[in-house]
Amino acid sequence: MEPVSISYKDFKAGKDFTADISAAFGPKGLGLIIIRDLPDFRRERYAALRAIRKFANLPEETKEKYTDPISNFSFGWSHGKEKMRNGVPDTAKGSYYANPKGDVITDDQYLKKAFPELYADNIWPTEDLPELEPAFKAMTSIQLGVGYMICELFDRYLHGLTNGLHPMGRFLEMLKKGTTCKGRLLHYFPAPVSACSTEDGLCGWHLDHGGITTLTCPLYLDLEGEEVPAPTDCGLHIKHPVDGSVVKVTLPPDCLLVQLGESFQYLSGGHLRATAHCVKSSKTPDITRETLALFMDWMPEEKMQLPEYTRPFSEVVHTPFLPAGVPELEDRIKGAKHYRDFATNTFRAYYAEAET
Repeated sequence: MEPVSISYKDFKAGKDFTADISAAFGPKGLGLIIIRDLPDFRRERYAALRAIRKFANLPEETKEKYTDPISNFSFGWSHGKEKMRNGVPDTAKGSYYANPKGDVITDDQYLKKAFPELYADNIWPTEDLPELEPAFKAMTSIQLGVGYMICELFDRYLHGLTNGLHPMGRFLEMLKKGTTCKGRLLHYFPAPVSACSTEDGLCGWHLDHGGITTLTCPLYLDLEGEEVPAPTDCGLHIKHPVDGSVVKVTLPPDCLLVQLGESFQYLSGGHLRATAHCVKSSKTPDITRETLALFMDWMPEEKMQLPEYTRPFSEVVHTPFLPAGVPELEDRIKGAKHYRDFATNTFRAYYAEAET
């Protein structure tokens, strides 16, 4: 089953994508869509992905300067702090996190202390790798635009599906108001032999928890930093919602992939679906994988409540064929009155406690 693909040019021309959204994010869809024909995408993608490889190869003591234990390593550099596959720390990749909407989004010290995963300030390696910051901001600017585009299509789709019960523009307005977006530059280290034989050797099975995720096509490099063709035996894999089979997702270099997070699934009353996914290792160990994911979120105080047109609660929180060890949505939504509560529950479910 091939992912649904749409053109940015067609969106600008006003094409109707109702059938595409239903096929991609409805109950039988793969939970993702590919966006092609994006201006300036190739150049900005290459600069950002080259930058994260350079950072990952800096000395450990240099990288440690840009970590933030107080935010559960949710800003700056993080390596080996996230828990995947039954609580085992994920050391296969390193991440550099920042908020593309602003380096400082609040001066409220209470919020920064109570919810550091959401409200902390950006950290940039200005002294050691100054090109990372502008490269990150240029690429995530494109991704933000695509996220808003898709959100507009979701609003149109839900408005029609619910005979007008879903207000036009509701989710687009919510997403534009959100200040706690998170960009994640990812560097997958050369995989050890032990990881090369596992289904999720580079990134364990999980679901994104936020609103919309946009993801670049990976850049594969050898140990000398030279670009190599994408291996055929690795990459992003998802669980098919109908039969539970594992589906490999192939993304062209000049395209963005869009997925939904669990909070969007919940707030849409289960009419739009998130998907479980992982990254499989290549059997060729001497290569690295670079990519950039942007997680677009709601305002932290957004209420986590189901719409009047919702599906039954048991269907809304259910993920078909959820891999073993992945935290259940139902468990993390309990007691979460606002989005920040749900996000905090999710960070604490997936991440190891910070060591001081």
